[in-house]
Amino acid sequence: MQPWPNGNWSNVAIDAQRHVAYLGSFDTQGVAVIDVSDPAKPVLTDTLSTEIVPGTPSDSADVDVQGHYLAVSHQSFEGGFSGVSIYDIGTDPFHPALYNRIASAPVHTAQLDPEVDSGRPYVYMNGAESDLFVTIADIDTGVILSQYGSIEGIGCVPSDEDCQTFNFAHDAHIQRHPDSGRVLDYVAFWDSGLRIVDVTDPAAPVEVGAFDYDAPTDGKCCAHDAKPTPSGDWTYLEDEKGVGDPGGVHILDTSTCDGLSYCTPQEVGFWSVQGHQVDAAAVHGFNGYFRHEHPGHGPFGAFVRQFFNYDAHNLDRRGENELLVANYTMGIRLIDTSDKSNPVESAFFLPNGSRADACRQRECFISRQRMVWGAYFGTDGRIYASDMVLGLYVVQP
Repeated sequence: MQPWPNGNWSNVAIDAQRHVAYLGSFDTQGVAVIDVSDPAKPVLTDTLSTEIVPGTPSDSADVDVQGHYLAVSHQSFEGGFSGVSIYDIGTDPFHPALYNRIASAPVHTAQLDPEVDSGRPYVYMNGAESDLFVTIADIDTGVILSQYGSIEGIGCVPSDEDCQTFNFAHDAHIQRHPDSGRVLDYVAFWDSGLRIVDVTDPAAPVEVGAFDYDAPTDGKCCAHDAKPTPSGDWTYLEDEKGVGDPGGVHILDTSTCDGLSYCTPQEVGFWSVQGHQVDAAAVHGFNGYFRHEHPGHGPFGAFVRQFFNYDAHNLDRRGENELLVANYTMGIRLIDTSDKSNPVESAFFLPNGSRADACRQRECFISRQRMVWGAYFGTDGRIYASDMVLGLYVVQP
């Protein structure tokens, strides 16, 4: 479903029990609120404007739903609002009511505390490239409680040999560890790898574990998203590398990472998309940025679409052994991780395409075929995916 013509969509958040999806945008057109009661015929019910500062709208690069709340991140354009908007979706999820706005440095992704309805009214804001920190705020009061960053990034500049070139927090997942009871934030910290942070006291976060990237000397970089399994014994850490490399997902043993002592996760497996000319396609796609115009989307949107052709992007997991990967033009990939050392693709879905079409080079963006940003398991058994080009997809596995 395309909520409106020529959109440039970003992430999606789903409340399958109440049959509603929230689709963000990587431009200024706002958040689409979509009734998915009939998954074959989604209906747009509302649009949440991101023109918070009159005449200078922001984007809505990320959306997150927990309990009765929706969080929308804003990176902002010049002069626009940056921070996060919180909406109350408890009364009418199809017409969210603004609850609070919290101004901060530009926010690329945001997560609500999973216990936001039961005593932990917090939002975790991950900065864009210009901001190294995760910022924790109280959604009721709007007060910023704390900030934390990778020790490799704080006080460093790219020219310092002891510092990584990029040390910003890109995305994260918060959950209470089932054994220790500690609330842990699993942060994909780009060139600093995975950082596990104890946020039980949101005013005093403490790093309690790390899977460190010594970028660029060890070949690892670009930690983009992280998802622990419900047990906390395993964590999926995804790299978004771009040109010349499809990235992929590290499978980490985090069984010793309960927040009670410092831990060092161990890599036991790795997955990346197979069977296609990913390197050549990525390079061709990058060159395509200089040769082709994308009316209505601007150079940045065109650059993103051309730069990251075949890359792994956002993740979701179901139980201990199912991993879902949004893989840009390679669509949605469902991975069986029963054997953590040998993950196996069990199914895939290519919006508006076929396996043969997936092997074509350069053509996907020029013809506006697909660009899957995020894919998530719904509690109704369906998969909900956002596509930068095509909007919302509802998939029956």
